[in-house]
Amino acid sequence: MAVDESFNALLLILTAVRNSLMQRRLGATVDVVDMEGGDRRSAEVIVSYSYRTWSVTDENKLWSFTPARGGRIEYSTGEVEQAPRDRDDYLPPEIALFFPLSMRIWGGIPDDFRVAGAEVEGEGVRLALIALEDPRFTGSAFVDTKYGVMTEYETPARRFSVRDLSWLPHL
Repeated sequence: MAVDESFNALLLILTAVRNSLMQRRLGATVDVVDMEGGDRRSAEVIVSYSYRTWSVTDENKLWSFTPARGGRIEYSTGEVEQAPRDRDDYLPPEIALFFPLSMRIWGGIPDDFRVAGAEVEGEGVRLALIALEDPRFTGSAFVDTKYGVMTEYETPARRFSVRDLSWLPHL
């Protein structure tokens, strides 16, 4: 893979992410597989870029964020947990997929992986990932450049897949 190809592929991701931030609401289902135990779960996700809100709903809880209220988790048991306001920047993994530049893959101080290569593939960009602490551990990701969303993310520990991705009407 030529350096110019990787560079151009990364520019496509930046453009797609910037474009998505000017769009309306997105909805999708995120499937998560624990690669070690094989456990599977799914969550419904809604992200409103213009209102800066998001929600993740699975069988046990609704986790949501609004700028006015901050993060809030409503459990199926009726218990409600308010996230501390100093954690407003935290994104659950299912939501971070909708903000690819927030994923822990870019080789920064808080990151677990770094991008080792990028290649245009169909309607997006495929990323090859290498663990920062132990380069024997690798992963991959795919960013859909139509939506600016990471629709696949796989590490030795977990696999995330986004399906049924679509624009939703404004509220």
